[in-house]
Amino acid sequence: MNLAEKIKARKSCLNSCETTVTTVSGHSYKEKILADGTVITSQPQAGTSPGYVVDMKPDFQVALVLPGLCMGSQDVTQNNDILKKYSITHILSLGIKPIILDETLSHMYIPILDLPETNIMSSIDQCFTFIDNAIQTGECVFVHCNAGISRSAAVVIAYLMRKKCMSYQEAFLHLKTRRSVINPNPGFVKQLKDYEKIIKTLDSE
Repeated sequence: MNLAEKIKARKSCLNSCETTVTTVSGHSYKEKILADGTVITSQPQAGTSPGYVVDMKPDFQVALVLPGLCMGSQDVTQNNDILKKYSITHILSLGIKPIILDETLSHMYIPILDLPETNIMSSIDQCFTFIDNAIQTGECVFVHCNAGISRSAAVVIAYLMRKKCMSYQEAFLHLKTRRSVINPNPGFVKQLKDYEKIIKTLDSE
């Protein structure tokens, strides 16, 4: 039995299966593989999500949030010229652990997934302490995740709410004017709004 015959024989032992495939444009279709290896594809249907586009261009934008506090994407951590330009001495990495090229920089890594069900508030105090240590000594901290859109934005918004007495909306708009692409996932937004209620309760006591 040659190789082609062996493959055909193995295919005859397979069970049929059906898979939903979602394209980068957000469309989806059913792909059914029969026991004999035949593939049947349904007509693409419009999906409920807009899909995604892979952007391979580095994002070196540094958002100046407050004196001593910046945020953005992980790309900034790999560019020493930019780090020096903004006098960044501390790097807070959320969910992404980059290679720190300058060993003189203070670095903290916190494993946080960008998922709505992730309890990002459980890491807030740890983040705040690291940020405060930089700001209070007159230095500068750069907060980042992967793209500087969701995780790092959520932490910085929470910091503005707690330390600068801003409402969620005020903190969000403050950061949005400095980095227009921020977009914390829905789970983080709910946690931040709940955090706003907690802050109000603490302040009224």
